[in-house]
Amino acid sequence: MRCCHRHASESVPSGPRPFSLPGATEHYAAERPVRAEHVRIEVDLDFDTHRITGLCTTRVSAVRPVHTLTFDAVDLDVSEVQVDGRAARFSNSGAHVRVELSAPLTAGQACEVAIRYTARPRRGLYFWAPDAAYPHRPRQAWTQGQDIDARAWFPCLDTPAQKATSEVIATFPEAMTSLSNGTLESDRVHDGRRTQHYRMAQPHAPYLVTLVVGEFEEATDTAGTVPLRYLFPKGRKEDALRCVRRTPEMVRVFQEVTGEPYPWSSYAQVFVTEFILGGMENTSATSLTDTVLHDARAQPDYNAEPLISHELAHQWFGDLLTCRDWPHGWLNEGFATWLEMLWKERADGQDEADQHRLVDLEAYLAEARERYARPIVARRFHAPMDVFDRHLYEKGGLVLHELRRRLGDDLFFKGLRHYVARHRHGSVETVDLARAFEDATGHNLDAFFDQYIFAPGHPELKVDVRYDAEEARLRLQVRQTQSTADGVPLFRLPLDVALTVDGRDTVHRLEVTDAEHAFHLPCPSAPSQVRVDPRREVLGTLTVDKSAGLWMEELRAAPEMRARTEAAVALGRDGSPRAVDALGTALADARLFWGTRAACAKSLGRIRTPDSRARLLDALSTEHPRVRRAVVASLGEFRRDAEVTARLRALVNGGDASYFVEAEAARSYGRVRAPDALGVLEAASTRPSYQDVIAVGAVDGLAESQDPAAFSVVLARTAYGHAAPLRRAATLAVAKLAEVAGRKREAVDLLVELLRDPLFRVRMGVFEAARTLGDSRLVPALEQTPLLDAIARRAARETVRFLREGEPQAREVASLREEVDRLKEETRALRERLEGLSLKPPEPPRPPRGGLKPARKQVTARSKTAARKAGGRKRKATRR
Repeated sequence: MRCCHRHASESVPSGPRPFSLPGATEHYAAERPVRAEHVRIEVDLDFDTHRITGLCTTRVSAVRPVHTLTFDAVDLDVSEVQVDGRAARFSNSGAHVRVELSAPLTAGQACEVAIRYTARPRRGLYFWAPDAAYPHRPRQAWTQGQDIDARAWFPCLDTPAQKATSEVIATFPEAMTSLSNGTLESDRVHDGRRTQHYRMAQPHAPYLVTLVVGEFEEATDTAGTVPLRYLFPKGRKEDALRCVRRTPEMVRVFQEVTGEPYPWSSYAQVFVTEFILGGMENTSATSLTDTVLHDARAQPDYNAEPLISHELAHQWFGDLLTCRDWPHGWLNEGFATWLEMLWKERADGQDEADQHRLVDLEAYLAEARERYARPIVARRFHAPMDVFDRHLYEKGGLVLHELRRRLGDDLFFKGLRHYVARHRHGSVETVDLARAFEDATGHNLDAFFDQYIFAPGHPELKVDVRYDAEEARLRLQVRQTQSTADGVPLFRLPLDVALTVDGRDTVHRLEVTDAEHAFHLPCPSAPSQVRVDPRREVLGTLTVDKSAGLWMEELRAAPEMRARTEAAVALGRDGSPRAVDALGTALADARLFWGTRAACAKSLGRIRTPDSRARLLDALSTEHPRVRRAVVASLGEFRRDAEVTARLRALVNGGDASYFVEAEAARSYGRVRAPDALGVLEAASTRPSYQDVIAVGAVDGLAESQDPAAFSVVLARTAYGHAAPLRRAATLAVAKLAEVAGRKREAVDLLVELLRDPLFRVRMGVFEAARTLGDSRLVPALEQTPLLDAIARRAARETVRFLREGEPQAREVASLREEVDRLKEETRALRERLEGLSLKPPEPPRPPRGGLKPARKQVTARSKTAARKAGGRKRKATRR
């Protein structure tokens, strides 16, 4: 599964709080007195009433003697139960169906339990149809079973470890078609109704059972001998193929990496309407949101391959190897997230992969900083979906990258293939991964998993770099500055340092084990580059203090683009005229990787001097749309600047080849507080674009303008009938403008109303807006409104906690932003004065570049806190 939204609580930094909310309980894997062997679901779908009529027959075998069988079944109206063809007594609590056996099952004995039922599902299975507000919405029905929603459309033993073969026999209107797991056994029509029968011959978990029904076009392909199917809305073939065209190559790469051939009979991908997630990896048949379908104009800025590769990766990690219970869900999601990075590396090169990993690291660090830091394996929560966060996905993927960095590719991939081969078609916990790698590589990884999986937090490294000419050595002071409260450990980790001396590169691997170290590296002459963690691979934060000259040379000539990007960020903090010159030169260099150039643009915007503004204005014509977008975003830092305002106005009114650049221009136009922002941005908010990105940018710009008159404009965009992305952005804009417009009561009423909105993404936007508004009058509605999906319930609980504990801070956010902007203006003016007083120092000599020559040289480390090594002992992973 891949979520395509941010958690609501990420929007307003409030400092980390505990992960577990009041009322949370410990969760362990469900007991298994019986094992599911085969599940046969016969279901008839009524699109007019949104009801289903079903008969689910489950073959179970007893592990120990049992007198009753209990099935998970939420809101199913059960009319009859039979055991081996004979009527059986049962009770139905609304959450479980308890079946009484006429004779107990002995260990190893099997029986078939048939449950006949009807339902109007509120989750698990969703019906969609056009209405007056959305007349072009297709008629569809689709399921989404993760985490524990399969039970809402068929009775089952709803736990990941209960793997069984399956059949789905669905009946629906003749004009439609369906998709389910496995192979299509039959397709027949009778009296205007179509019945299609799918069979899955290999065992899989109940949450992975799928059914999609609708009117689709189809294209086919192959990946070696694996048949591929792509189902998409009518008329969207080119857009669909733009998303999935590299699926065959992804299959080949993932087979090679895992050592396991694609494990199912075929692979299908279907694009569905109003899907509540980005995608869901149902076994052999992935469901994807149709919002990722994009046209040729969007392609240079956007592609769906991270989502496509993520869901395909789950066919191995999640479907073939399935977490035993949800606290270990990172074994599903962390692997799929890591394979996104690996696919980027194999398909688009190291620079793109490093950039992708940077985004993942920033997402995880933001959650740890602003929401909570938790162990990846955590058992105390309300619902399993609570753990589907940035720790499970992004940190999980980064842990695997860290493991690869430490072991090296040969041992890492050897261990990975051994893990897959040993546990294929099984259920796994973290200890199974650790033991498989230990068996394959000889490395005991207990300490590694204790640090990164079973403990919260991450290393926060500060490195001070100084060259001692008299002793011809480089001194690196390395400190771990993270607080070790709440179970955060001191970490043991390798830290790579690349030196360029006299045109030659060497790499040293430092072993960090304590809170503070001093490393001394032999260095016969002053280095021109000192690249600490050159590809920025450490899972944590890294702050390096070194001379501006080193940063400038690294921006100019470092062989790793990630090192150049880090240099660009550091020079943005430096802010000197020399830094501006270096950043402007790199920004204008079309040969550089776009991510580095975008970082240069951001730093120039941060510096906010006339020279940095001139460099940004010159770069407005740059060809790469992602760089141009960063330039436009940085121009938004120059509030009430007449020239910047005029250039942005021309861009908003005249448009751009890129949807995303045009959207960013609208956003920046509001940020510069243009006097005519209301009229210009209101017009832009009606402009059609992929996922309404231009309209969303315009609404964001209206919120940034802080014009009280903009409140009514954005309020109108929240109405049912507008596209969901626009409505969500407008909801947040209402919250941002409510104070200045004097209309907080209206904003509160709107958010209360939208809590019950039919569209999931709009409902999720309410929590983000509520935190921004910071009004405690929302608390009763957040607590009392029934929210069916666990993601929304978690967001509501966090929002209530924020409003109760952080309301004073929330009320001050707007004034603090204004104060920050005022200080930025003063800093900008001061820098202009200093530029007039300063003399530009001479440029340092530039040594010739040499090839990278890794060398693991012996270094000396003096620990200043060796006594701390005895503390912070964590529990070891053990076999169950």
